[in-house]
Amino acid sequence: MSAAPRVFMDVSYTRTQRVAVGITRTVRRLEEELRSLCAVEGIDFRTVSFHTQGFREMAPDALAATIHRADACADAPAARLFRWITGAFFRRLVLIALHVLPWRLLRFIWATTSRKTFDVLSRTEPAVAFSPGDVLLLFDASWNYPVWIAAAKARAQGARVVLLMYDLIPLRHPDFTHKLVPPIFRLWLQRMLPLSDAVVCISRATEDDLHLFARETAMALPPTGHFRLGSDPVRTPAAGRRPRDELEAFTRGGPTFAAIGSFEPKKNYGFLLEVFERLWARGEPARLLLIGRASAECEALIARVRQHPEQGRRLLALFDATDAEVDFAYANCRALVFPSLAEGFGLPLVEARTRGSLVIASDLPCFAELADEGVETYPRDSHAALERLVLHHAAHDRRGEVAPMPPFTWGQGARQCWDEASRLLAGVSQPVPHRFPPP
Repeated sequence: MSAAPRVFMDVSYTRTQRVAVGITRTVRRLEEELRSLCAVEGIDFRTVSFHTQGFREMAPDALAATIHRADACADAPAARLFRWITGAFFRRLVLIALHVLPWRLLRFIWATTSRKTFDVLSRTEPAVAFSPGDVLLLFDASWNYPVWIAAAKARAQGARVVLLMYDLIPLRHPDFTHKLVPPIFRLWLQRMLPLSDAVVCISRATEDDLHLFARETAMALPPTGHFRLGSDPVRTPAAGRRPRDELEAFTRGGPTFAAIGSFEPKKNYGFLLEVFERLWARGEPARLLLIGRASAECEALIARVRQHPEQGRRLLALFDATDAEVDFAYANCRALVFPSLAEGFGLPLVEARTRGSLVIASDLPCFAELADEGVETYPRDSHAALERLVLHHAAHDRRGEVAPMPPFTWGQGARQCWDEASRLLAGVSQPVPHRFPPP
């Protein structure tokens, strides 16, 4: 990629968000590391935002400002409106509308609203004039806006387009997403693949699934590859930032198992709760700690957890845990339990292992790809298999027997991503030797 005059990275969706979780966290960390990497290699790196007339250039610190400054883009009226129309209340309205309005009309409403929202957000920013050899990195959640309109303009001016694929969950597991998402995601994929010069995936499992989907649908693919996401280093405990007394007391009361991640259908927390309910019915002392943000898609489960007779006894759910409390959970639980039914990567698994926590995970391909000796997997639909693993760890504390996973930083992940995109754009068939060190 060193031959490219300039590298542009789209952050249109991420800059509308006030929090850094999931895709927005990945985009922010990759943007920081790729900017630094390009500076070292003498490459002009810029961030851009979507506009239907073509991408617009953002100020160098504009993405960081969305978290650190109150007057940033994320607080603009259009950004607040966008978060509202993608939030819980509006999603409920759409579910009602699906019963009375045709999909084509709803798609038109979505497309119009999305296009106008992002046009307003970028209207004062200067237009980008791409040149032959420029590289456009589409690493954001760009199915939220008709990115193909601007991508086609960039490509017509000579830019090469690299698309980042997180997963195919909206197509493989539509029941895990809002009903409006799968058709929007499919449209995005159909429009973007022909415009992409390369696709990089966040895991080998995602790349394999993309190829399988392409064969099933007779969809042509550009050259593809994959890299590994990084994770943040172990944080030094901040002075005075102790976890709440309730959490400390809970973990001292018996062998505790943690599940960390937003409450959403694919996380399979209902299944996990059922496993522990079976153990509690037999008098087992194992405790379950659930840490994650609440979501509209899991309202019934969240209500069940809040009202559970074991809440505060052998069950504790925290919907507002701090970073310090998450680190405390990794350090004081027998194992992280990761019962997900679908993932593109599995960042909590990596974070847990680099902090020395053991992991019990479902048998997803992306988990097997990351697993070391501190990870045990079970058939994802087997209550009995998960029960056996929990009971084993409750009876035998193995935390001192397995060394932590060596850290793999966001800087290393960005370098792999960079190398993989470079290889694909150069038409090199063999991967570069240093890309995938063992975990």
